[in-house]
Amino acid sequence: MEDKKYALITGGSSGLGFAFAKNLAEKGYVPILIARRKNKLDEAVDNIKKTGFDVYGFQGDITSQEDLTSISEIIKGQFGKIEFLVLNAGVVNVSLLADYDDYEKMKEDIEIDLWGTILSTRIFMPLLTSGSKILMISSAFGLIGGAGYSTYCAAKAGIVNFAEAIRRELLCKGIAVYVACPADIDTPQYAEERKNMPEWMSKGLSARHSLLSPQKAAEKILNKCKGRRFLITINPEVFLLRILSKILPGRIITSILDSSLPRPK
Repeated sequence: MEDKKYALITGGSSGLGFAFAKNLAEKGYVPILIARRKNKLDEAVDNIKKTGFDVYGFQGDITSQEDLTSISEIIKGQFGKIEFLVLNAGVVNVSLLADYDDYEKMKEDIEIDLWGTILSTRIFMPLLTSGSKILMISSAFGLIGGAGYSTYCAAKAGIVNFAEAIRRELLCKGIAVYVACPADIDTPQYAEERKNMPEWMSKGLSARHSLLSPQKAAEKILNKCKGRRFLITINPEVFLLRILSKILPGRIITSILDSSLPRPK
C-alpha cells in the first residue's frame, strides 16, 4: 500500500489556511489542521471530509509550547512524519503605535505571527525528513513598512529573515524552505482588518490593488514551492516593487512608497 503524505497547516480552519488544506488534499496530501477555535476547526474538518479526502484536526495555540508539543507527539505516534509544514496562523492589528493603550494588544502580532512561527518550526521540524518542505506565510508588509501596521510589519519582516536563516540551516538535510509575501487576500481576517481601519487608511486602499481569493492565492503560492526559489510573490505590484528596489536608488523607492501608501495627515 502506498504511504500517505501528510501536510500540517497552522491556522488551517479558515481563510488562506483552509484554502491551503483543500489544495494540498487535492495534490495527494492528508491535511492536518491546527486551529485555536474548536467550532471552526470541526467545521473545516467536516467540509474537507465531505469532498472525499482524509483530514485530521487538532485544537491548539501556536504560542503554547505545551499545546504544540502534545500535538507533535500525537502526530509522531499516529503518522510518523509529515512532508509539508505550512506555517500560516497569524493575526493583524491596525493602529498607530501612539494610539495603543493596551500594551498586551500591542505585542500580539509579534507573539502570534513571529513567535508562533518560530515555536511551531522548532517543535514540528523533527517530524520532517529529506525532501520535505516548509512554507512560512509572511506578507507584502514584511518587505515594506506601512503606517498603522508597525507591529505587524515587524513580525512579518522577522518571518522573512527567520525563514532565510532556517533555509540555510536545513540545506544539509534536504528540506526546502519557502516564505510567501502576498498582498491583500479576501479572508475573514482581512474583513476584520477593514472594519478596524481608521478613515485615513481606508481612503488610501486604492494603492493596495484588488483582492485575491484564498483559493487563488493558495494555488499560486503552492505552485511556486519548488526548486531553489525562496521568497515567493504572487502579486504583480509586489513583484514590481522587488525588481525596482534592485535597480533604483533607495530614496526613489522611498518616495514612491510615501506617495502611494496611506498615512495619517
